[in-house]
Amino acid sequence: MHKFNAIFLDSLLEIKSRKIIYIYAAITLFMVLLFGLMPSIQIQGQNLFESGVESNALLDNMLAHFFDGFIGFVIFLMVFGSAFLIPSYLGKGRVELMFSKPISRWKLLTLKFVSIYLIHIIILVLMVLLIWLTVSFRVGNISWGILFGSMFSFVHFLFILIFVFSIGALTRSGAIAIMAYFIIRFASGLLEGREAVYNFLGETVWTKILDWMYYIFPKFGEVGANYVSLTNGDGFINFFSIYTTLIFCAVIYGATLYLISRRDY
Repeated sequence: MHKFNAIFLDSLLEIKSRKIIYIYAAITLFMVLLFGLMPSIQIQGQNLFESGVESNALLDNMLAHFFDGFIGFVIFLMVFGSAFLIPSYLGKGRVELMFSKPISRWKLLTLKFVSIYLIHIIILVLMVLLIWLTVSFRVGNISWGILFGSMFSFVHFLFILIFVFSIGALTRSGAIAIMAYFIIRFASGLLEGREAVYNFLGETVWTKILDWMYYIFPKFGEVGANYVSLTNGDGFINFFSIYTTLIFCAVIYGATLYLISRRDY
């Protein structure tokens, strides 16, 4: 526990020193002021800040899409904010000191990962909670679905951080980790619509290759697409993307721990 506390504090101080935490605070303050001072909104002749079954249902749906986009934007920032933490941790001079301690490398890296993840989740919770409370106060209606859906975003971010953390640890480069994430995100998006080119490819081996690539690649975008449906109480719309991405992340994280444990520093 003392080792975890030390690593957690070290990660927190490093994140604070990078100043991006102030960007999160500024974004949260801006959104709180925006919703706190926003005048009445008229849609189809209804005031969304007044009570009513139809307006509340419409408002809940609008808020679900807003928080979906907002959380996606925050996670986008967190990719940049977290990508350089593990390469810095494994930097020359620092890594020799870390690995000289009487603790296994895989455990040290896992404690570092958990610390980075928890810090960012705390930040995400505070951002969502403050904005949600402001909106709830303005509309006089509490949309609990927003909080439930936001809890799923923790899983979404967990998958993304595992990938970014693993690539950053293996290459010791935050820039490569960021590029790898966006390449995979773009490629998986293309593979999701692979059936559009089947008519051109015909019954060839290429269709099988595209199918297998789709099954193997992590599906970060499809995982995040479950947020709105969960917020509205409709359940998962694509559970396949969740467990295939989970398997991919478990494999790449396990491989990372194994390779780092055997690497000479």
